[in-house]
Amino acid sequence: MRRAEIDAARPGSEHPIEGFPGGSISARLFRAIQYLFDTGGKEMGIVSAMDLRGLRYFVAVAEEGNVGRAARRLHMSQPPLSQRIRVLEAELGCELFVRGPKGMSLTAAGDVLLEEAKALLASAERARERVFQQVEGVRVLRVGVLGPGEATLSAARAAAFAHSHPQAVVSLRQGDLTDPTMGLAAGLVDVTITWTPFDESGLTVRAIQADRCFAAVAARSPLAEKTSLTREDIDHSSSIRLPGGVDATWRAHWQPSASAHGPEVHSLDECLHAVLWQQSIALVPESALERHAVDGIVYRLVTDLPRTRLVLARRRDDRSPLVAAYIDAFSTA
Repeated sequence: MRRAEIDAARPGSEHPIEGFPGGSISARLFRAIQYLFDTGGKEMGIVSAMDLRGLRYFVAVAEEGNVGRAARRLHMSQPPLSQRIRVLEAELGCELFVRGPKGMSLTAAGDVLLEEAKALLASAERARERVFQQVEGVRVLRVGVLGPGEATLSAARAAAFAHSHPQAVVSLRQGDLTDPTMGLAAGLVDVTITWTPFDESGLTVRAIQADRCFAAVAARSPLAEKTSLTREDIDHSSSIRLPGGVDATWRAHWQPSASAHGPEVHSLDECLHAVLWQQSIALVPESALERHAVDGIVYRLVTDLPRTRLVLARRRDDRSPLVAAYIDAFSTA
């Protein structure tokens, strides 16, 4: 689609949208919106580093803390990504990252932009989904997942839900360890599949199963010789650190040691990397052990750690029948 095609979008096959200027939108205009979202406006001559694509690049680098890892996540080469970040900094007139031999960390300005960029991208995604829902006559259900998420749910129940709600499209948002609810309170998702404990204020939580917690330990560590561990064992060992600002209840359970001095991690993959290479300790729910079997890592039960629960969470003020149906489908015995 080129500029002329986008300009040519005129009311034709129209779809009513409540609150939309003029009350309707054409299918061609919807495709134009979709196209601009996907390309970041490049075909329109929009070359600002602050376009949607540029913000996606920035968020990836900020979350990964490393341009190489961010490039792999974005399926692109490293040089153009580095250049795009430099252009963004030049455009804003400030440095967004502190660059060091071990990676990149955000400056104060970078912290502000990360918060705003995530909000802008989420808003753009919601706009696209609302238009899509109106044009196609479907309802998009945004599900936030931590780790494997839906892989822990019953495939038979998933098929039954899809059969009983043929107009529903389930959109997945992969989260990380910085927010156990994947933006649920902020409205970034409608439902979250996650592990407790976390701050449940303003949320309704439905348990699916309870699990014991195991410590991931490097096979060459002296702790691997034990058949089980206690919190005291872990407190005397190096453990992973969760990022600053995370839910305090979440940190108290999932950060193995209160005085953790191991590497800061944002994902379960990073946790396992720290265990394997730096002999740090990380905690994993029992039902996730098989999926995360790694040569060189053993798992030991932490006997005095409370059980965690795999839960489905929703906002307490969300009265959507589709959200309720999705939760009922998986949490009903």
